[in-house]
Amino acid sequence: MGLLHFLRLAAIVSLGTIGAGQIFACKCSSSFYGNKPLEVAKLEAEGSTAIFEGTPERFEFQWSLLHAKEGALISAGTPGAGSDEWPRMLVTFLVRRAYKGDLGREVQISTGLGGGDCGAVFAPGLTYLVYAGGKGPRELSVSICSPGGWIGNSTVETDLRYLRKERAIASDLAPDRRWTPAESADHEERRHRDFEEFQKRYGAVTGKICGTVIGEKTSDSRAGTISFLSTAGYSPVDRPTAVVNPDGSFCSNRLGPGRYYLYFTKGSDTGLISAVYYPGVRDRAKATPIEISAGQTKADISFNVPAQKTYSVRGFITTSDKAGLSGGNVSLALVSLDEITYQNSYIQTINFQGSFPLPKVKYFSFENVLPGRYVAYASVLGQGWYMKKVEVNVTTHMKFISLELLHKK
Repeated sequence: MGLLHFLRLAAIVSLGTIGAGQIFACKCSSSFYGNKPLEVAKLEAEGSTAIFEGTPERFEFQWSLLHAKEGALISAGTPGAGSDEWPRMLVTFLVRRAYKGDLGREVQISTGLGGGDCGAVFAPGLTYLVYAGGKGPRELSVSICSPGGWIGNSTVETDLRYLRKERAIASDLAPDRRWTPAESADHEERRHRDFEEFQKRYGAVTGKICGTVIGEKTSDSRAGTISFLSTAGYSPVDRPTAVVNPDGSFCSNRLGPGRYYLYFTKGSDTGLISAVYYPGVRDRAKATPIEISAGQTKADISFNVPAQKTYSVRGFITTSDKAGLSGGNVSLALVSLDEITYQNSYIQTINFQGSFPLPKVKYFSFENVLPGRYVAYASVLGQGWYMKKVEVNVTTHMKFISLELLHKK
């Protein structure tokens, strides 16, 4: 239940529909049906507002909670359809070649956070064929279900030939039909070869970061995680990560060329117990980004992780109307303002039900909280709930705060 609620908190969880104990993740179904690949390419182009080849330059995480002033009334309930309270990523592309739409040198595309909400994922430094929908060039969006992709992928070759007005090849004109067993086997072999070729091409334009984490041994045997945070921005949910091996070694998957902050985190049953930037600092301003280029692997990174002290945050949360607050639909989290990732919030469920003499007042306690700036955020699975934004600066001693849930009918 904690992870379920957190995916709604620090992501607010744009995971479609969320209920107690269940998540309905993204499912794609094409709206473009044609008898031949070239026909599909034509329909995809006709059904899109804008089409271009572009390279992502900036990634901005947008969430109304982060920009609200302290003390301002913020939504604590499930946003309605089309609400601007849903978190999102805004990706700024440098347009390399435009095929459709009134596009300038740069264009901004809105998408989800990834991790199940249909958000499209782009690597910095690579060029993509992008099909965007929307009302116009200032309101463009894409999803993981949108056509297009990295231009080095064979899956976009037919699209590119159609858009570039190049001569079609035999496979572009091959009709869609049921294969014989022999043809199916041949297709499977070809698909395997295509994947191997894709890995070679993708490896040539991306890089890797590998190294070793050096730190004090603890009684907690859980592995730490390294996040590779692009200096151009990143999604707090779907970003490159690598689990640290028992010997301290780690290695990223393929990364787009550019500069990355390495961010080590380690959790426990109570929350995060370690969060450090390379080469071993708490403050990102003091961190050293690692730069990689196409085809390069940096394998000599030595990441020192010092021991960190933790503190407690305690308080009361009250509500003027507990109608609709069941035993499992209210969560409380400390969402970090220093580094927004789904790993670095502390979460607990608040149960307003029961025979307690003051059922509208509940005590909470977060123990072992790392120093930093946080927002204390209550989340209700339901609409019409609000709270005042309360920030907490955890420094060298325990903090005590008061929160209130309000319902507007």
